[in-house]
Amino acid sequence: MRYLIPVLLSGLMLLAVSCKKELSASGSPTIVSVQFSNLVGTSPLVIGNSYTNTLGEEYEVTAFRYYISNVRLYSRNGSSQVISGIYQLVDQADSASQILTFPATADSLIAISFLIGVDSLTNVNNTQTGYLNSSYGMYRGADSGYYMAKLEGISTASNYVNGVFQYDIGGFEGPYNVLHTVILPFPSAISASSNTLDTVAITLTANVQDWFQGSNELPIGVFTVCTTSGPLAYDYAENYAQMFTLTSATVKY
Repeated sequence: MRYLIPVLLSGLMLLAVSCKKELSASGSPTIVSVQFSNLVGTSPLVIGNSYTNTLGEEYEVTAFRYYISNVRLYSRNGSSQVISGIYQLVDQADSASQILTFPATADSLIAISFLIGVDSLTNVNNTQTGYLNSSYGMYRGADSGYYMAKLEGISTASNYVNGVFQYDIGGFEGPYNVLHTVILPFPSAISASSNTLDTVAITLTANVQDWFQGSNELPIGVFTVCTTSGPLAYDYAENYAQMFTLTSATVKY
């Protein structure tokens, strides 16, 4: 996904030129609400339900988590706005974590981007606040930093004890850095009112199936456990960088 970003940005700039909708006033105060909906194919992900991946393997998900950070909003005029301080751990077991809300200054918004994971600096500065607290089970230690994403479950294809599979993906430096930035264009530029505090409502989906087959084919029966940094973790990150789709971006007046 990372190598697509320059191309996407160029496309966004062309979109900016062609879009006819504009904010009624530049820089209107706005609340942005991002809803993350986790799917398996086109079905909502339900912990404990049985699914079949695109490689024909049956599985159940017992845990699904991923960090969202370094959020940025792109405007029609070519500028962008970094929303600092966001480290959201989206957890399938916690519905409240699946909604990310923050204040912003809207100016004909045309796209959103974010990092899947925790940026390198935060990995080493031992912040440990909010969702970065070690109690969430994502912190590996001062030298290793955070797991960026986790997918764990049970499968008849697994060759591990009790049919378990476990993909806890980390690594923030060197050739196997798993950090990826995702940029998602809006269908058209967002319009908002200058007189009221509007809400930009964005809905994103994340498809679990992409963990198994995307840039890399990773069957459960072959790759049952990945909990250390390295080439396999990198391959999983390459896959899950493609799991996000923007389904809607609207303004609620």
